[in-house]
Amino acid sequence: MSPADVVIARLSQVRQQGKGWTARCPAHEDKGPSLSIAEGDDGRVLLHCFAGCSAADVVGAIGLKLADLFHERISDLSPDIRRATQQAFKQTSWAAALGVVGREAKVVSIAAHDLAAGLALSAADADRLALAIKRIDSAREVLA
Repeated sequence: MSPADVVIARLSQVRQQGKGWTARCPAHEDKGPSLSIAEGDDGRVLLHCFAGCSAADVVGAIGLKLADLFHERISDLSPDIRRATQQAFKQTSWAAALGVVGREAKVVSIAAHDLAAGLALSAADADRLALAIKRIDSAREVLA
């Protein structure tokens, strides 16, 4: 099994998204998929939680360690491979961030439409809108 297969097998609500996956983050109470999972060119697993959980928190919550995300040690890689890995991580993060913005923009759009029509948001809808704003802000930081 590849490191990605090991990680994905331990997550819930995993869905294919582009070249990677999204899932519920196991490190916090996640009502929707906020975890982006991708595979680097060399097989290492790239994780990004848009709620702010660290990769260490995510792997710890599923009974793994950071070393389980890699086929080989980073210190054994040449500078060119390190640069390529960093670039792949950036591209994966950007793609995941754009996916989050697309999904969460729909929530903001629905809330804005209801407010413009003079409707009040329920407490649950206001909480969901606040979560959408938080996720969009997190995605914006990735894209900056």
